[in-house]
Amino acid sequence: MDRWSHARALFDEHFRPLRDAGYELQRLPDAPTYWKLHEAELRAHFPPEVFFELYALRTAEEKDKQAQLAALRGGDPLRDFTVVRAGGQLVAMFSGEQKTDGMYRMWHTNVHTDFRRRGIYGEILRGTIAYTRALGFDTLTSEHAPSNNAVIIAKLRAGFRLYAMEIDPLAGPTVILRYFHNPEHLAAYELRCGMATLTPRLRAHGFGAFAALRDQMAGETGD
Repeated sequence: MDRWSHARALFDEHFRPLRDAGYELQRLPDAPTYWKLHEAELRAHFPPEVFFELYALRTAEEKDKQAQLAALRGGDPLRDFTVVRAGGQLVAMFSGEQKTDGMYRMWHTNVHTDFRRRGIYGEILRGTIAYTRALGFDTLTSEHAPSNNAVIIAKLRAGFRLYAMEIDPLAGPTVILRYFHNPEHLAAYELRCGMATLTPRLRAHGFGAFAALRDQMAGETGD
């Protein structure tokens, strides 16, 4: 049995709205197949971008060591490469992958220009949120160019939060967004942002200097 048969069933369940709308979803086997199709049929519909293939710059020794780490992790994280079609025409492509035990990365989503403003991106976004929640992930993450206002705004409206900004040598400036399935994780994030969201469970699981912070808030410092 496919080790990811449970995930495949949940994927089919939570992306059914696209099929019900008349679109066909095709699962591709791997990243090379996905990107070959994207470059052939979607690249012309998006502005040119500059990236660096950092993996190719690794030494043989570095690749061997990283392969060993992947094998220890299991070597086969959950990955989804999907094509959406209508009557044989390519409508959209989207992919995602397991980053850690608790985090799924919404990796790449492109909708063909002929099919924009029909709610397809929104359905992919809603499906991914529901799918990753059903699988039990704590967090859904994604990275975007700071100028990609349309997608960033769509994800913020869907409940994603601004999480970080980094300079990625591969892609350049990147805004990192996170969606928190776990409400306690969201409360911790909001607490760090200055919101009064110290829940009973957060109090029960504080450690380090949390006891001192708790005492200060209770006015028990003696100052």
